[in-house]
Order: sequence, then structure tokens, then C-alpha cells
Amino acid sequence: MSRAVVYARYSSDLQSAASIDDQVRICRERAAALGHEVVEVFSDYAISASNLRTRPGMLGLMQAARAGGFDVVIAEALDRISRDQEDVAAIFKRLSHADVKLVTLAEGEINELHVGLKGTMNALFLKDLAEKTRRGQRGRVEAGRIPGGNSYGYRMIRRIAEDGNLIRGEREIHPHEAAVVRQIFADYASGQPPRAIAASLNRQGIPSPRGGLWNASTINGSRRRKNGILNNELYLGRITYNRQRFVKDPDSGKRQSRVNPEHLWVTKEVPDLQIIDDATWQTTQTLRGRYSSQAGNKRQTKKRLLSGLVRCAACGGAMTIINRERYSCSARRERGTCSCPVSISVTELEDRILASLTDILFGREDLIEEFAASFRAEVERLRRSRTDNRPALQKELDKVARSIDRALSFILEGDGDPGSIRSKLAELEAKKRDLERQIRQSVPTPTIDIHPNLGELYRRKVQEMNRLLLDEATRPQAMEIIRSLVERIEVTPGATRGKATVTLYGALASILDFALGATHAKATADGGLCRSLMVAGAGFEPAAFRL
Repeated sequence: MSRAVVYARYSSDLQSAASIDDQVRICRERAAALGHEVVEVFSDYAISASNLRTRPGMLGLMQAARAGGFDVVIAEALDRISRDQEDVAAIFKRLSHADVKLVTLAEGEINELHVGLKGTMNALFLKDLAEKTRRGQRGRVEAGRIPGGNSYGYRMIRRIAEDGNLIRGEREIHPHEAAVVRQIFADYASGQPPRAIAASLNRQGIPSPRGGLWNASTINGSRRRKNGILNNELYLGRITYNRQRFVKDPDSGKRQSRVNPEHLWVTKEVPDLQIIDDATWQTTQTLRGRYSSQAGNKRQTKKRLLSGLVRCAACGGAMTIINRERYSCSARRERGTCSCPVSISVTELEDRILASLTDILFGREDLIEEFAASFRAEVERLRRSRTDNRPALQKELDKVARSIDRALSFILEGDGDPGSIRSKLAELEAKKRDLERQIRQSVPTPTIDIHPNLGELYRRKVQEMNRLLLDEATRPQAMEIIRSLVERIEVTPGATRGKATVTLYGALASILDFALGATHAKATADGGLCRSLMVAGAGFEPAAFRL
């Protein structure tokens, strides 16, 4: 009997979680008709089929296929597997490599012809669906209704038309939120910057549009994309549609927004939804024009060596670059919720981190040897605690198989009570299936070893990294190596006024991986192998280590 798994999915457009149960039921029936034993069910709830990377059920199915956990995948239709041509081909290719058949109730056993034709049809379906969605949104705009989500300052109106359909896109002014919007515009017109306005709103305990704390970016937004409180033309009583479109990055699978040319924008006046008067709107837009251009108010900056790693030790928030030269706490600047005034020059922080890492990597080779010894001891402990139980299971399985043979002999030769023997035989068959399943799922304890020449490999890697740093062309490569060794960097005020204390957190497992060139197993993340390097002042000397 072949081992089969069922895959079921419903997307948000179906609006029914019961669809999963329906798909599983009919797939189980098909499996039974084909003589397959369903060993597992994989499912994805309310997830679109156009992005494989966001579907844990399908990803789990692919991983189980690689491990040889089943022989057949059964689904309702090929569009349940995916509607993306590339993903359909990739899934089919990987299942075929694992000697796993793909069978659907709608198409039967899937082959290359199905992948080509159905993949094309599903891609056309997605394109047609997008066009219908845009057409429906355009119709709502022409009727004076909102085509998308709700804006702060308004609330949705839900009512049923005479034909029984739900009328979408109607809004009315939310009195309390509208008062906050007017306060923001008035404060900005009086000369207060968005950061000060956000801090004031947070002090008053007024929830942001998403229910959390206000940020300056929530108020300021982007003039080019027309987002943010100060750019929302709906407050002026005007709907602006088709400002931007979204495309999916084929590599990351994430949606990216792109601004459409202005001649493609669609506008509709809705005076009943106006919150800000014309004079106040014009004043704020004039002020904003002094600080940003129509091309956008976000300056493009190159990625820094430590971008995304620097944190404020006081509040745990990220530290971002201001004026292109200093790291400062974003929670203090954007929200006004952190009182820590510490900041540090980008150049100073990078120089201190590089100098310290070089000193640690060259001067503390004993750490690597100590880690290697600890790693070997931990692996040996795991080996003693984890035993391979497959021999015992196989022995029990052989015993059950012999019992089944004896029971069959009794039945065939007419000895004993046939009823009791058949009952016992059914129990033995069930036990046999259970033991076979346990053996399939049992994984032998892996053999993990550290390279005997770890120290020498480590020294070579450090020398290579320093050589890359000296060459401007290869510096980005060295930067990625360094980033892989650092988990986070915390900054606190130093003992000397104007000097910051820096705590660098890294993982010895990462250094080991760096030394071995990612060719050997890493230590487990929960093995307590994190280190902390406390450094202070211009010398950036290590004061303490924690393993």
C-alpha cells in the first residue's frame, strides 16, 4: 500500500475555512479508492497561491517529500498547489526528484503537459482577477466611495443594497479621530515638527492609527506616494485613486509599490468627507514644500556596515542614522518615548567595532579552542542521551511478522478458533503498521565533529577578512562576513561625558561557522553559546566575556 499525503488550501477570496475540511474529505476518499494510506495532511489557511514562500503547509510538505516520508500527494486541483507558473513547475520538479507522484481530483496524475497548460491558465486567472478588482475599485471611486482600506479619521458604513448585496466603500467622519487630525494639522501649521507632534500625542495617550504609538513617519509620510496624515487628500474632501501599483518581486516574493504617472491618477471630490479646511491644508503644504521636493522626501543613503544591528540599551529600540553621520535612538526621535540622549558617530562606531573584532579574532584564539572543547563535550553528551532505537523497533517488527505468519497458518490449517485468531491477526497487523511508521520516522543520531585543524583554518579566515577590508572593491564582502559574526550592538552613555559605552553581542557558533567556511554543523541556537563583549571608551578594550 502506497503512502499518501493530502494537501488542501483555501485563499482569502473563498471566504470559507470549511473548504479545507471539504477538500481533505474528498481527497481521503480518492486515496482510499486508489488503495493509498493517508499518513499526513498538509494545509494552508487563508493564504494566496501566488506566493509559495508564505505557505508553511506547502513548505512542510516539500520538506517531508525530501525526507522520503510518502509516495503520493493528493489535492483537489492543481490550482490548490499553486497558481504561479514558476512555483507549479518548481514543486512538480522537486516532487519528481523525490519519486513522489502528484495526483489531483480534477486533472488526475500530473505530468509536464499539465504543468505547462494549467500553469498558464492559472497565471491568466490571476491577471484577469487583478483587472476585475481594479475595475470594481474604479467604479466605487466614480460613485464617491473609497476603493481601498479605511483612513484614520473615518469609519466604515456597512449597509445592504436593495438587491441584497453589501455596499462597499462608504465612509463617515469619526468625530474623535477627526479632532486628532485637525490638531495635527494645526500643530504643524504653527511650526511644530512631526517628531514633536508624535511625542505630544504619545504623552496624551492617544492611540495611533494602528493602535500603538505614534511615529513621525506616520504623520510626515511621503509626498511622492501621498501617504501619511499630512499628505492624505481625503481630509481635503478628495479621493485620489491609482496613485501606485504593486508588483511582486520574483526573488523575495514580496510586494513592492511603484508610483504611477500623475496622468493615470483618478480623482473624485467628496465634500461630505472633508475634515481640514482649504486654508489650513494650503498652509501645511506650503510648509512641507520647504523641506521636501515632489520627487520624495526620503534621501537615498548607502547601506552602512552596522545597519540594523545597533540598538539603544535603555529602551531596546533601534538606533538609526541622523544627518548621515550619527546613530541616535529612533524611539526618542520618532516617538518621544525614550529619554536616553546617547548618540555616536557612524565612523567612530564602525572603527571601534572593527578594531575590537580584529583584536578579539587575532588575540583571543583561546576562545576558539575553548569553544571547540565545549562543543565536543556537548555533542558527546547528546550522543549518550539520544540512542538509535531503530534496531529495537526492527526486532519487535520481526517478532510481529512471525506472529502474523503463525496466525495465518492456524487459519489455513483449521487449527484453533478462527474468530479469535482473526481478531488477534487484526491487532498484529495494526501493530505492524505502527512499528513500520516509527521506523520510517526514526532518524539515527548524526555524527558531528569539529575539524581537527580548526585553529589554523580560523587564522586563515581572519587574515582573508582583513585583506578584503583593505580593498575598496572587496570591502562589501568583508562587511557581510563581519555582520554574520554580530548579533546586535547596544549603546549606552559612557562614564565620560560625550563618550558612549558599546556592548557587542555575537555568537561563538557563528565564529566557528566562519572559521570552517560553513562546511560543518553549527552548534544549536539554544545551547547557551552566546558571548557578550563589554567595551568602553576610545580604547574599546574587552572587559568581560559571557559564555
